[in-house]
Amino acid sequence: MAYYTTRDVETSQKESVRFSDIDLNFDLNPITKDINTLKNEEAVRRSVRNIVMTNFGEKKFQPFFGGDVISKLFENITPFTSFEMEKAISKSIISNEPRVEALSVEANTNNDQNSVNVTVRFTLRNSQQPVILSFTLERIR
Repeated sequence: MAYYTTRDVETSQKESVRFSDIDLNFDLNPITKDINTLKNEEAVRRSVRNIVMTNFGEKKFQPFFGGDVISKLFENITPFTSFEMEKAISKSIISNEPRVEALSVEANTNNDQNSVNVTVRFTLRNSQQPVILSFTLERIR
């Protein structure tokens, strides 16, 4: 017969949650009436997306934080533009998100839609599970 204390349960729950961030949508949890939290892969996925979508100068006191890829959408879209975007996204994630390892970025341009489809593949530190994040960057007409 095994006896478990509350301390053992708390320790096992803390070990399963490695990373935790607040949800920037500020949705309330219907039960606790507190702001929802994102855990593990979802927290890092949201962080990576926020880093990529941030332009230089948007974050106070950190003028070079972000991917600055939105500004590249207003250039003529060429294969070189997509290569520059991939390089900028990789650099911004590596320098601003320490929880990410084994990063690969793919940017596919869609000239007819004036958009770029971005796919970011990475693994979390101390994890072998790949995480894939895909989103579309569009210019507002």
